[in-house]
Amino acid sequence: MSPVPRSTPFWMRAWFVTTSLIVLWDAAYCLLRPHSMEGGKYFVFFSPYKLYGTVDKLYGPEAIEDNNGFTGAQAFMNLIEISLGLLFVRMVGNKNYTQGQANLVGFSASILTLAKTILYWLMEVFSAMEHTKHNDWMTWIFLWVIPNGIWLVVPSIISLNLGRDLFQRLEHGKTE
Repeated sequence: MSPVPRSTPFWMRAWFVTTSLIVLWDAAYCLLRPHSMEGGKYFVFFSPYKLYGTVDKLYGPEAIEDNNGFTGAQAFMNLIEISLGLLFVRMVGNKNYTQGQANLVGFSASILTLAKTILYWLMEVFSAMEHTKHNDWMTWIFLWVIPNGIWLVVPSIISLNLGRDLFQRLEHGKTE
């Protein structure tokens, strides 16, 4: 078995930092609705959501009118996800934490992202595509599947990498 890695790849740290900014913006849009929507006092910061709200009705005015709480609930979960991801980045390379401790936090953050995203996709599937079926195929693929699919692919890769590392650390009895 290969030795336990002692560092975190740059791409992984970059993912957590970059997506934390994107997901924070998304959470802010969701939690500030209707003020973040067109006509709202914060719309200037969230104008791309005017288009996305037509692609995914969970982000549009229909969800507000229907009192659909899923978008707000997942936005709240986003805040936990962001906190864990940024904590991971802070822990990596900090002498007060072992690599194993950091990797456990990073693994937890990526599993949370993955589980939340799978729930988001499954909710759409089990609701007969209630929020996206109105789109043509090109719009659905390029503005819903691909952007949301990234949050399935990359966290899966991170979870597998950090999970493998955690297993190796447990097998070798290493905590650093």
